[in-house]
Amino acid sequence: MKYIYLVMIIWFGISLNLFAESIIEVLDEDTKAPVPYVKVITKCLSDNCTDTVSIQLTSKNGKTKTKFDIPFDIEVNHIGFETYFARINTNDDLRIILRRKEFILDEVVTTGQYTPRSAQSSVYQVKTVTAERIVAQGAVNLRDLMTNEMNVRLSQDNILGSSMSINGVSGQNVKIMIDGVPVVGRLGGNIDLSQINLNNARRVEIIEGPMSAIYGTDALGGVINIITEDQIDDEIKITGNSLYESVGVYNIDGSLGYKFGKSNVLISGGRNFFAGYSEVDTARNKQWKPKEQYFTDWQFNHFFDKHTFRYSGNFYQDHILNRGAPRLPYRETAFDDHFKTLRLTNSLFFRGEVAKSRFVDITGSYSYYQRKKNTYFKNLVTLEELFTSDPADQDTNSFDSWVLRGTYSHDNVINSVSYQTGFDLNMSTAFGRRINENEKSLQDYAVFASIQIRPIDEITIQPAMRVIHNSNYNAPLVPSLNLKSDLTDFLTIRASYARGFRAPSIQELHFMFVDINHNIRGNEALTAETSHSYNFLMNFHTQTNNYAFKLEPGVYYNDIKDLITLGNIENDLWSYVNIGKFRTLGSNITLSYIRSDLNSKIGVSYIGRSYQINETIVASKFVYSPEVMANVIYNSQLFGITASIFYKYTGGQSGFNVDESGTEYSSYEIEDYHTLDLTLSKEIFEKTLTLTVGAKNLFDVKDIKRTSGGSGGVHSGSETSSPVAWGRTIFTSIRFNF
Repeated sequence: MKYIYLVMIIWFGISLNLFAESIIEVLDEDTKAPVPYVKVITKCLSDNCTDTVSIQLTSKNGKTKTKFDIPFDIEVNHIGFETYFARINTNDDLRIILRRKEFILDEVVTTGQYTPRSAQSSVYQVKTVTAERIVAQGAVNLRDLMTNEMNVRLSQDNILGSSMSINGVSGQNVKIMIDGVPVVGRLGGNIDLSQINLNNARRVEIIEGPMSAIYGTDALGGVINIITEDQIDDEIKITGNSLYESVGVYNIDGSLGYKFGKSNVLISGGRNFFAGYSEVDTARNKQWKPKEQYFTDWQFNHFFDKHTFRYSGNFYQDHILNRGAPRLPYRETAFDDHFKTLRLTNSLFFRGEVAKSRFVDITGSYSYYQRKKNTYFKNLVTLEELFTSDPADQDTNSFDSWVLRGTYSHDNVINSVSYQTGFDLNMSTAFGRRINENEKSLQDYAVFASIQIRPIDEITIQPAMRVIHNSNYNAPLVPSLNLKSDLTDFLTIRASYARGFRAPSIQELHFMFVDINHNIRGNEALTAETSHSYNFLMNFHTQTNNYAFKLEPGVYYNDIKDLITLGNIENDLWSYVNIGKFRTLGSNITLSYIRSDLNSKIGVSYIGRSYQINETIVASKFVYSPEVMANVIYNSQLFGITASIFYKYTGGQSGFNVDESGTEYSSYEIEDYHTLDLTLSKEIFEKTLTLTVGAKNLFDVKDIKRTSGGSGGVHSGSETSSPVAWGRTIFTSIRFNF
């Protein structure tokens, strides 16, 4: 009899376990906030179930209770979020993270915000590029992605890499960050965009216009912040991606994630290889140099109830090979240049709510950057390589950077008033033979504060101020003022004024960069740049459960004093110089229409530039250049295929070169061009495998004409070409996600 009781007790315990009441909590992936009134559908897979299907709604706290009949399938769906599916084999409480759908206009952003919030509620105009868009475009790195962005101009140097301008303001004034950590390693004043891989990017946030009050130097023209993936839905996540492009690109990367308790670990890495390209194949010397990249990222995340701790690291290495032409008379030897870049970053983050309506965000990072150049004398018969005897042919320069940044935010300290205070400490050092005295350092320390006032619900006023101590320059106070008005449910107006400040970098002051194509000397007499910027933007928007529509006209004006640019000293020797004044005046309008199966956007912009060399010489009044952009991403539910079109017209542009004295200049004109990319992708095997094929640069753009004119009495007219792309290509990629 006692055995019968024992069996009954065991059976009763198992029954309690099988049908235990547990809690399901649903959170927004971006804000980590509970999502109320979410539909939760469970479907029992056990033969012992009394109810096959259960449908419930979460409470206003994002929670619901349910009796689990394990195993069971769960489906969680809510307007504006991607549907969540999973098979559950545990009786533990569940925390489900919902990701927002791409077609919703109200994306959550973090760059420049007190706390993560919707883009619509931000006082800044923040553009976001989602991971889905990155995949659809076949973008491997930041250069690929920015090719199609409006108000962005790209330029290409086949040794220094890709650079850009935003709203007519050059790349040395644009701060590029990964999870809020600045990317180091500027050459010629610019970060090489092709070095910034997007293999684990969750989204890219772009703010056009000065952010110096919040992010300091290098943010005079705007900010690009790459937000990486830090979430794992399942216990183990494995991804892989391979890409082939007909020009000779072979890329492969992958990632592994493991989730345990409230923590996770993610590791990713890959290799990108480019064989080089010339329109006329010379067999050895290539116009677009062969390049090989290796990269890896690692991170550990621990999610507390209201805050997050994170450690992340990044390693990047590339090798560019500039093969020389075979030497006469027998063509059995050649001089080859090897350029190697190394970048290593380690960062710590602590973010979240430390008390009611009080938030902290602390970031500390160390970055190391090294660029090495070696010239070899190569025997093309035996393939033996020897260092050349000239010491100037062998060179190694290193840069390191320490960053410590923290903010404290208090929401609604009194009715409709919030504030943020913060500090920003930056310490940089450069080492190498091409650095004056072999070592130079630069420190930039700042405190900043802003206050957000809502006198009425429809109006937000946010003034800010930054106080800077720079080790080399006397920095002015850097104020800004942002206004946002929700005039109606469908019309939002944003207006802003900001003062900018940019101190010359160590490279611009002390670095001498020399190779076969460059001879650039630093200038210790440079003056810091200052600017005044004005922006005005209207946002007409409407949204239903089925579609979203947005119309955005805007204008902007930038006035930069003592702009730092390269000046031609003599022959091929260049140095950094200040010019008196540089202004940009532009207008743009974009139209977006989004459904669950369609994401479309078209835009037109008109950017004017004006250069005043000094108080007496005006190189040009405003000269305008147009841009046209169109993106269409269509998901055919009938065939399960996503078709994408990316088009951009880049109008002709005027510019100038100035000599060291700033009294003579020469103008030039760059011709216009069109780019067009098409892609098709299909998800198979329950969306675990994605196949993509596409064609890039269908108009077959390679080089564009650059015509120099005789102005200022120093140069005669001439015509050269500038590289833009390597012509029409086709590509295919395979991506899996388990």
